[in-house]
Amino acid sequence: MRIGLPAVMAALLVIAACSPRVPGIPQPPPGQPPLADTSWVLEAYGEPGNLSAVLPGTEVTIAFDGHTEVVGLAGCNSYGGTYTSSLDGTLEFGELIQTEMYCLEPGVMDQEVAFMDALRFAQQYEYVNAQLHITGGGGLLVFSRG
Repeated sequence: MRIGLPAVMAALLVIAACSPRVPGIPQPPPGQPPLADTSWVLEAYGEPGNLSAVLPGTEVTIAFDGHTEVVGLAGCNSYGGTYTSSLDGTLEFGELIQTEMYCLEPGVMDQEVAFMDALRFAQQYEYVNAQLHITGGGGLLVFSRG
């Protein structure tokens, strides 16, 4: 029985396609890069297509440690808690606690409530053009590197 060159080439292509790694061919990443050991500054928040910029003079941040802790500033108050994330982009925050100061500057408390609600209802994260996007039932949060 003789097997022709086209049959051998076709068999090799099938084997290569089924292999998890083909040397010399770049493989796509498994999903999103991890959030661990990163920190971010909020640039905008709200509904996609209707985002609001962070109020001047306020700082809204988030920092993910290497395990499960998250801390940051919400514009007026500090907050902290736990998070879980997966490389498929899923994200969930556990109970978040925050200090209880009241800021008198117009809009600061409304911004803080919107931000904290968005974190509490977060479901996904995604890196888009060097920014971190967090989405879920509370809208969209857009961060740049902190």
